[in-house]
Amino acid sequence: MDKLFIVNTEVNSVELRDATSLTQLAHLPVRAMPHEVAVDPERGLGYVTISYEDGFYNHYEHAAHVLEVISVDGLRHLRTIDLSPHWAPHGIELSPDFRTALITCESNGGELIALDLETDEVIAVVPVGAPGPHWLALTPDGGKAFTANKEEPFVTVVDVESMTVTGRIQTPHGTEGIAVSPDGSQLFVASQQSPHLYVVDAVTDRIDATLTLEDGPGAVTVTPDGSRVVFTSFNFTVWTDNPVLSQGYVQTLDVSSRELGPRIPVGRFPLNVTTSADSTTAYVSNYKDDTVSIVDLREMAVVTTAPVGEGPHGIVHLGAPTKD
Repeated sequence: MDKLFIVNTEVNSVELRDATSLTQLAHLPVRAMPHEVAVDPERGLGYVTISYEDGFYNHYEHAAHVLEVISVDGLRHLRTIDLSPHWAPHGIELSPDFRTALITCESNGGELIALDLETDEVIAVVPVGAPGPHWLALTPDGGKAFTANKEEPFVTVVDVESMTVTGRIQTPHGTEGIAVSPDGSQLFVASQQSPHLYVVDAVTDRIDATLTLEDGPGAVTVTPDGSRVVFTSFNFTVWTDNPVLSQGYVQTLDVSSRELGPRIPVGRFPLNVTTSADSTTAYVSNYKDDTVSIVDLREMAVVTTAPVGEGPHGIVHLGAPTKD
């Protein structure tokens, strides 16, 4: 059975759902304000970043500094990793061998840390030059990381082996969602405060194309077959204390032709998106509607929208085990 691992920020929980029916299979309370999750499918482990003790980005009193480790088989809490003195962890990616986690943190002016998942110790740190590193993307070989920086006009490029900054990709309006193609050749970046999607050569770190959209993009992913970029539109471009959150959308970009697909209405504030292993289905977490939408990428239509926990944020598709 294919499953979804969903992080519910507003009710401090994670849950497993059937990826077809969205029926809840398991539920587990966690610390306050969980945000993102990365999954090690070989060991069946989920790593959940706890970003703040209250509030949200730029609107909180106390930052958090932990990573929760959870068994994705039935949801069991295994341990808590203290990342101190690093705080406000957000984006997380696992190395190809699943032994290291790369995590963006707001601490010390903005940094990327490398965490040894065998010892639970931070083994390397690099300042990214931006106070709000948010999501990040990692090339399939694990050699290069890119951090999306909400408040600075560039994406930071990091050589992972040496944990040094090797460049900046100029993005004038800050950046939000970010994803690398499965072959490692292209990077797709959502502009944070303008209606643009950047297509970047992930080898040279140069922008190949800037696509103009109807409104600002949000979360970004690439289908496992590499054929399409799937991204959401939050339908607001500047975060305020009380943003007007109207209808959100999901849209695709054909990687080969660079043609945009139709905008498909989903819920309000579609904060994250993941896709199935066979690249036919997208799953969108609608933060302000407390729902998840299932989108058929062949028909470009919403198949199902169902309520989940309050404030669904991080979402990962867990494919059924492959039989020999």
